[in-house]
Amino acid sequence: MIKGYSQNGHHYKALQMYSLMRSRSVSCDSFTFPVVLRSVSSLNEIQTGKELHGVVMKMGLYSKLILQTALIDMYCSCGSTDSARFIFDRILERDVICWNTMIAGYVKCGEFNKARELFDQSPSRNVSSWNTLVDMYCKTGDIEIARQFFDEMPEKDIITWNAMLSGYAKIGECESARKLFDQMVKRNVVSWNILITCYVHNRRFLEALDLFRMMQVSDVKPNEVTVVSVIPACAHLGALDLGKWIHGYINRNHIKMDVYVNTSLIDMYGKCGSVEEAKGVFDNANVKDTFLFNTMIEVLAMHGRAEMAFGIFMSMRKEGLKPNEVTFIGLLKACSHVGMVDTGLKYFEVMREEFGLTPKVEHFGCIVDLLGRAGHLQEAYGLITKMPMEPHPVVWGSLLGACKIHGNVELAEEVALSLVELEPQSCGNYVLLSNIYSKAGRFNEAVQLRKMMKEKGVKKQPGCSSIEVNHVVSEFFAGDRAHPKCKEIYEQLDKMVKRLKAEAYEPCISSALHDVDMNEKEQTLVHHSEKLAVAFGLISTDNRTPIRIAKNLRVCDDCHIFMKMVSKYYDRQMVIRDCSRFHHFSNGSCSCSDYW
Repeated sequence: MIKGYSQNGHHYKALQMYSLMRSRSVSCDSFTFPVVLRSVSSLNEIQTGKELHGVVMKMGLYSKLILQTALIDMYCSCGSTDSARFIFDRILERDVICWNTMIAGYVKCGEFNKARELFDQSPSRNVSSWNTLVDMYCKTGDIEIARQFFDEMPEKDIITWNAMLSGYAKIGECESARKLFDQMVKRNVVSWNILITCYVHNRRFLEALDLFRMMQVSDVKPNEVTVVSVIPACAHLGALDLGKWIHGYINRNHIKMDVYVNTSLIDMYGKCGSVEEAKGVFDNANVKDTFLFNTMIEVLAMHGRAEMAFGIFMSMRKEGLKPNEVTFIGLLKACSHVGMVDTGLKYFEVMREEFGLTPKVEHFGCIVDLLGRAGHLQEAYGLITKMPMEPHPVVWGSLLGACKIHGNVELAEEVALSLVELEPQSCGNYVLLSNIYSKAGRFNEAVQLRKMMKEKGVKKQPGCSSIEVNHVVSEFFAGDRAHPKCKEIYEQLDKMVKRLKAEAYEPCISSALHDVDMNEKEQTLVHHSEKLAVAFGLISTDNRTPIRIAKNLRVCDDCHIFMKMVSKYYDRQMVIRDCSRFHHFSNGSCSCSDYW
């Protein structure tokens, strides 16, 4: 019974059962104490451990190596390596398990030099001895030393390979991790999860999805860790069909739908443009915590569903959950995307007065964005100057974006100066000011700014749009000709431009960034990444299928006009996610009401 409780994590019950055993005068033996000491280690109850140490001594069992090793492990687990080493040094005949326990104890307590010293002294080693050192150096980031130990090992097990794989993943060495992964004769679910997570953390989402597909045809089944790792890749790329398949896989294979899985699914559906699916997961969640509510509010905010976001907030309060700082960021974003200035200012006051939350720089950034989008530029600027903390670049960036919307070049120049001081290598600030100059017809200033970027080595982030067709995600860059269907895509795009021009489409030349002739400007605009993605979507899907695109930058004015007309004259619903919000295009209009 003690062992059963201990192995299943019920450590207090294990100790209670031990106490009951003693009160019933049932004799303990050398098999009792190692199990009880394991529970003591898990609970970090060093005082109880010392009492058990005394009982072992009184019962004359101390000379048993299994008990001495268990005591070493207990003291190390409770952070007392000196007591553990005292026992270790007085054992006359130690086996490899005893050596490994002391070495692992030093590692557990962060005493890495002592662990290495003891490893070098150990008379015999097994695979576990080597694994401890490989894992230690991987966790400390000394990947070269870890690899040296890995290569020197006389034999390796799956734990060894996974430890080394995890070491490469931790420092973002995706290529080295993949090379090692491909060399593995046998892999378990941990191996696959480590590499998938490595790709996702390093924003290599397509490779993460490719690896997940490989996993499906392997002899290893994904678990909840796998799906929580791969769902964000679907979210980033807007891969709704694959995300739905993963959701179905979770249900078919009875993978536990805990708060983490549900939150990941809500976020994925939201970022793939399906608010209804996200709401469905939220409604069906058995357990809802603050994080789950916050995610649902954030999803509704980015889709401009402010009233629904407020409703979720009210439900959260009825559930007795206390909102936190993240909750109000979502609510303020919801207000900003639909221009509800008074409501946003009210929530800003509520978080301070009713919930005692101190606004952070992110909250001030939301208010600046709220005021700026609504045209209250001077009020937004005044708020920045009165902030109780140093303004973050994101705050200034929100105001600079508002200056572009409302064409305030003078304030934009002042704001840009502050931004360049804070982030001299950030391309976005230069590009945004350059766009403002171009829109105002001040092309000389725009060209000079581009020259300054070049001189300072600041590189512009290329626009990239992704679209999923038949479970395969394709990425497009401006002027991209790498796609296998490149010829058909450009032919389709030319036809679209001709047709829309016949329906009074006029390219928004102010969105072109260079002072070149009109034809060149038009060509630059026509070949934006989202237009290429839409053309590919039209030739690759039937008329009933909504086209869903994810873009890494803000949709430009010209593309926004273009998409509205495509939705009307090609009778297609389109959902485009840019870097700040969603645009649902249908029958010639957009859900953002041209307020973005």
